[in-house]
Amino acid sequence: MKHILIVADGIVAKHFLERISKTFISSNDYTVVTLDRSILPESENAHFITYQFDPTSYIKLSKLLKREYDDIFIIMKNRIDAEESRHNIRRILPNVRIIFFNRWDLRIDDENLISIDANEFLASRLYDFLPNVPVVAQNVGLGQGEIMEVLVPFGSAYVYRHIGTIIQEEWRIVALYRNNQLILPKPSLMIKPNDLLLLVGKPAVLESVFKAIKQEMGQFPAPFGQNLYLFIDMERESSPCIEECIKESLYLHKRIKGRKLIIRVTRPTRIDMIEHLKSVENENIECVVDFRYTDFETLVKNDIRQYNIGLILCGNDIFVDKKIRNILYKLRKPVLQLSEIALMDLKKVVVILSEEKRMEVVSSTVFDVASQLGLDVELLDYEPDGDFEKKSTIIGHYENLATIFSKKMRLRQERGNPVRQLSKESDFLQVIPFGRNILANRFLAYLSTDVEKLYFKLSKNPQLFVPVEME
Repeated sequence: MKHILIVADGIVAKHFLERISKTFISSNDYTVVTLDRSILPESENAHFITYQFDPTSYIKLSKLLKREYDDIFIIMKNRIDAEESRHNIRRILPNVRIIFFNRWDLRIDDENLISIDANEFLASRLYDFLPNVPVVAQNVGLGQGEIMEVLVPFGSAYVYRHIGTIIQEEWRIVALYRNNQLILPKPSLMIKPNDLLLLVGKPAVLESVFKAIKQEMGQFPAPFGQNLYLFIDMERESSPCIEECIKESLYLHKRIKGRKLIIRVTRPTRIDMIEHLKSVENENIECVVDFRYTDFETLVKNDIRQYNIGLILCGNDIFVDKKIRNILYKLRKPVLQLSEIALMDLKKVVVILSEEKRMEVVSSTVFDVASQLGLDVELLDYEPDGDFEKKSTIIGHYENLATIFSKKMRLRQERGNPVRQLSKESDFLQVIPFGRNILANRFLAYLSTDVEKLYFKLSKNPQLFVPVEME
């Protein structure tokens, strides 16, 4: 049984006592001291003992404090009475925990006192009703903003994304509310407009997540991260490939504004090229050279954490290595493989339709990238048997997004192999789900009818690989 002393006076104390009387906990008993009996609950409760006297009287209060209390609440309307009551209690019980209702912005030096700042609490509650402001839990957990709810706007970069494809480091989506229904999140659950997300994590991290969710489309590489990252290995890559990657990365950085470009160079052998990279550095472009010959996985993982990387750029000489593809796959970041076809010469974004869920995962990225680069969108529906109704649902999904984001979209439905058709074209960026199919052995891929396994046959064009595997 816990023994609670409540020194009470005023309207707040009255409401507090009424609430206790209606929802009392049987394992607590309450001793109430007040001068005004009108604030006591009308219905008597066996767990309440009440006294009517002035709590500022040290002599009277000292007799009551001969009993041990687990907690003492001071809820009073007059500042002098509240401070004097606290002072009297501390003279007798220096270590008991006091919960002090603070209406006067007092700064009290007492390590065993919890000050409930009334003005700050009311201001915080009013602040929660402002639009575009995160709502955080005030009396759950630490009450420091580690629990937050966020309403997903219609044009958010998180809309139409599966929860399993969103990198959640130091934060988690723990619940989703849709149509007044609680949904416990699964990796395959897709976020839709007007969903209410319940987030848990470090307060500083949640603030950043809140801003990312509230941002409208046109924010890629969000929500994967913020900055662009070009990886250059001077021993592995040819000089023409490196030069083209640098040029393409600088162009992409200009089109995707407001983000940093990190150029990571490892195994430096070309001093002239290093000097050129250093010459283009500014507040938004940073060249970092690794002279320690750190292995690829360790280097990239550390850079992702340090620089908040959202998109990895590399040349075909890097991506062709199966070991590196495996590492990039595990990082669950989008990868843009640059090629001999320049980004500035592109006219469209091409997507070859495959399994429905994978196509839904990449859909928001497709239109986000197309919007920022000023490209049209083209879907290829490949059905050897001519049954084009199979993918009507996912096609409808893309048509809906095209309308929402005012993008021109073309649908091509063919029986012939789309890889053969596209190999004759050179004006497109191909967006590909970055699933396990991309890790397949290239020699064995020639024996497959899976168009994703044959991605390398179109690698003369730039290709954007978007993570889709959901853990």
